[in-house]
Amino acid sequence: MSSNYTRRDFLKVTSCSTAIAGISCMTGTLGSLGAQTISGSTKFVKSYCEMCTSRCQIEGKVVDGKSVFIQGNQYSKGMGTSVCARGAAGHSQLYDPQRLVKPLIRVGKRGEGKWKEATYEEAMNLIAKKMTSIKQEYGAKSFLFSAKTGEHFSHLSTFSKAFGSPNLFSHHSHCPITYKVAFKHTYGTGLTRDFSKSKYILNFGHNLFEGINVSSTKKLAKAAASEKTKLVVLEPRFSIVAAKADEWYAVKPGTDLAFVLSLIHVWLRDDKYDKEFVQRYTVGIEHLIESTKTTTPQWQEKITGIKAEVAEKVANELYKAAPNCIIDWGHKTTTAKSEYQRTRAILIANALMGNIEKEGGLFFKKKAKTCNKLAGIDIAPTITNPDKHFKSPDILRIDKASQKGTENVFVTGKQGVLMDIPKAIFNKDPYEVKGWFMIRTNPLITVADPKTMREAMHKLDFIVVSDIYMSETALMADVVLPEATYLERDEGITDKSSSKPTYMIRNKIVDPINNTLASHEIFRTLAKKMGIDKDYKWDNILQYRVQQAKGNDKLLKELMSKGYISYSIPTLYYREEKYVKDFVNKYPNAKKYLDEDGLMGSMLDNLKTPSGKIEIFSQQVEEEFKGYGVPRDDNNMDVTRGYPYILTSGKSAIHTNGHTHNVPYLHMLMSDNPVWVNPQTAKKENLKNGDKIYLENDIGKEKGTVFITEGIRPDTLFVYMGFGRESSDLKRTNGMGTSQSKLLPLIKGPVCSTMVTNVGVKITKA
Repeated sequence: MSSNYTRRDFLKVTSCSTAIAGISCMTGTLGSLGAQTISGSTKFVKSYCEMCTSRCQIEGKVVDGKSVFIQGNQYSKGMGTSVCARGAAGHSQLYDPQRLVKPLIRVGKRGEGKWKEATYEEAMNLIAKKMTSIKQEYGAKSFLFSAKTGEHFSHLSTFSKAFGSPNLFSHHSHCPITYKVAFKHTYGTGLTRDFSKSKYILNFGHNLFEGINVSSTKKLAKAAASEKTKLVVLEPRFSIVAAKADEWYAVKPGTDLAFVLSLIHVWLRDDKYDKEFVQRYTVGIEHLIESTKTTTPQWQEKITGIKAEVAEKVANELYKAAPNCIIDWGHKTTTAKSEYQRTRAILIANALMGNIEKEGGLFFKKKAKTCNKLAGIDIAPTITNPDKHFKSPDILRIDKASQKGTENVFVTGKQGVLMDIPKAIFNKDPYEVKGWFMIRTNPLITVADPKTMREAMHKLDFIVVSDIYMSETALMADVVLPEATYLERDEGITDKSSSKPTYMIRNKIVDPINNTLASHEIFRTLAKKMGIDKDYKWDNILQYRVQQAKGNDKLLKELMSKGYISYSIPTLYYREEKYVKDFVNKYPNAKKYLDEDGLMGSMLDNLKTPSGKIEIFSQQVEEEFKGYGVPRDDNNMDVTRGYPYILTSGKSAIHTNGHTHNVPYLHMLMSDNPVWVNPQTAKKENLKNGDKIYLENDIGKEKGTVFITEGIRPDTLFVYMGFGRESSDLKRTNGMGTSQSKLLPLIKGPVCSTMVTNVGVKITKA
């Protein structure tokens, strides 16, 4: 927490008083409005959070006409009343005087920060006119659309299809794309971790104690505290999850692949893997045997810095704990070009332990459709997408995503590769790009090499940004549309199924300040103004919800009341006798899905892979990327690029990527991100705590403040993400801290086109 704040300052900000008249604030912000009357619910309204991507279930109400009290939604057993610091700070964002509440139209040069206030009608008319003009002259394909995933991304997706552009982008390419692609190639779909019953968890930097998902974090915390569970963490720094582990090993950044390959080598060498499971449910084990013949524990020691005997020990301990074990692939795992092979190796290592559909291992989500099929009756309602009939046009994307023979062949056209946008703009390849519509995304902070991205944006004719704050990207816009915060808007139904069918819904807790609009209102209105709304089947969010629920008013009423529904269906693991028996006893029709052994293992016999099996070897990957069909040493584990130190980054428990740093409450808790430096490194570079330094490479030069700690490898540096802001209208956080993005090259990992987030740097004194 910043030492510049007193307890009185802290209490003043967290009170969120509405009497903000007289505060000097920029055009279009809440502070420029003067005193406001705040109205909303006087009883708890059930909803879900959006201070980060976890979207935990919450409930909130207005207290004394001043602020919103937020706690966890008790209908969600995994939440209870808990919320994290970010979730508790939602009202601090809501009533922040620096928050945008009026549409703005640029009147100065792009990026200069000169605006005139506008009505939504005026702003929407201008957007409709400019976008239509660009479409008529250059084609709909010349316009880009991007957003972080969530309901706003869904509505943006529908709007982009109605407009006729194939160029839709999410945040996947710089965050979760590696495991999304690796899962598809291995299992056909994703799997979920059963932390609560696991006996052994091998964690590769999946720091749920800082990148918080309250329900999952609680489960991991309980497991870490249990004497029945062993938690082993491999991570370059002593993170909070490492601090709670039984053992921590400071692996060299980017080299996780070598350690996993050594585990696989030991298991195959010693015949210590689940041969029966592998024989029945997988294909390609012979390729894995060949590719790991030389990946010995001794081999990995030279690469990772972890002793060979540690790899031997961990391999044997995992085998003894199997199948009640988890080898955790993590979330934001993009660290090196080897990331795809690393993640595939982890997913396959789990299969070798036979932990799929086992208690304490991994399991497929049990959504309503699957449960209804097994039970032979409808035991949970299903929902649908009212916009599913909208199709992306069959036009080549600027990043050529999903096109055979290209580097992005395995990237879905629904997500795209953000890092390829600057090159496409500069080279006009495969065609000219003229416009960009963004909502709740800030590529000038979250994407590599923002300098090049900014230069590319200057080439565009028209940019629209919808956000809560005047972000770095919003400063580059021609029109800025303020979006209603998650506390001010109703949204549709979200499927949150895990071990059983589950749904949640976002309900408005307070009325929108200054009548700011939700994403569905923005895009629905624009579609009408542009005359591209003929295929929409709904006009407002209630109609959208009703269509999602297929007219099931009971489901909708219960969700609007409780915010979260999880159906009382027995937990089912297909390969666990007691769970299968409980399910069949309650739903006798499910007997027809039983195998001869009384289990439901045959549910794994027709996966969504080309072979229908778990693919240890993937022929489709091998055909597109020779040598990548099976995990192997791909010589891509070095991220130094010739520099002496590796700069790493990660999530904090206080902030979310580039989203929350200007929120008053959270800024007080954490206003800076000093650079973690090992004492050996500090001595070598003649540094002491608090020294000002520069981190430098061929991409850029970024300032930093030294924080000396034993909790980092000597060859590694660490900063929390999202700092180093460059928007003068983010008055609290502008210019504070270090941005790792400014030092990242626009390079991608093979197969999944992931953004590499670890990079080599040198240190110089400021």
